[in-house]
Amino acid sequence: MSSSSVSSLPVTPPEEPDLTVEQISWGDGNSQFGNLYLPQKTERTFLPVVVMIHGGCWSEPYGLVLQDALSRALAARGLAVWNIEYRRLGGGGEWPALFDDVANAIDYVPQLALKYPLDTSKVVSMGHSAGGHLALWLASRRNIDAGSPLFRSNPQLLAGAISLAGVADLEANACGDNAQRLIDAQALTPTTLQYRLSNTSPIKMLPTGIPTVLFSGTRDGIVVSSISEAYVEAATKAGDTSEHLLITGADHFDLIDPLFMDVTLLADIVESMVE
Repeated sequence: MSSSSVSSLPVTPPEEPDLTVEQISWGDGNSQFGNLYLPQKTERTFLPVVVMIHGGCWSEPYGLVLQDALSRALAARGLAVWNIEYRRLGGGGEWPALFDDVANAIDYVPQLALKYPLDTSKVVSMGHSAGGHLALWLASRRNIDAGSPLFRSNPQLLAGAISLAGVADLEANACGDNAQRLIDAQALTPTTLQYRLSNTSPIKMLPTGIPTVLFSGTRDGIVVSSISEAYVEAATKAGDTSEHLLITGADHFDLIDPLFMDVTLLADIVESMVE
């Protein structure tokens, strides 16, 4: 499937006085929490939910503050945003803890819905860079083998997934050797490695059965656009609805900058997925 080019003009996010942001622990660890962003004024009884996942090459120095501005901008457009934290490499996130944390954080959405006006049937994952990998991984959890430690019998279902310069292929040249560290690849035989990749690398976990949209910047030298393009081609061949959007002039971090990205376009994509 070919990529489509999109021009993203600088935009001013809506004012945010009508947002509420609450930090909520979903586990007992220091990195096991999330920030829930809610619009105070909405005509909806229950809100669609964006599960936001930050990047940083899956490594400890980077946290959910990276996604704060984008989370606020999406909430200002009428969406609930669950911006999750999780253990990372160098901070207890070695295999399989990081995956467990991300799974537990999204599976906590029904608990949030007991207190907040969330529609658990309208949940979309969205992530940037390494978080884009995790957003796509969440989209394919139904394909995880029952023998894998990552298997869950009743995972939170998604209506769609959005990757912003995401690492859709753990064998691609992105984030140095962190992708290999993420799955403890050095300790595995070739056969076991391929099995682990089949449960962790999005391009090997198709089809998702839900729509996916992958964004890339034409000036991104960290996660090059060909990685997303290859995923979309494979997803389409597997029967999925998948689209690759190239943002003209964007570098790696422009895709999470609401002063650069067309956040209304992102919100519209979410809305189309949850219709």
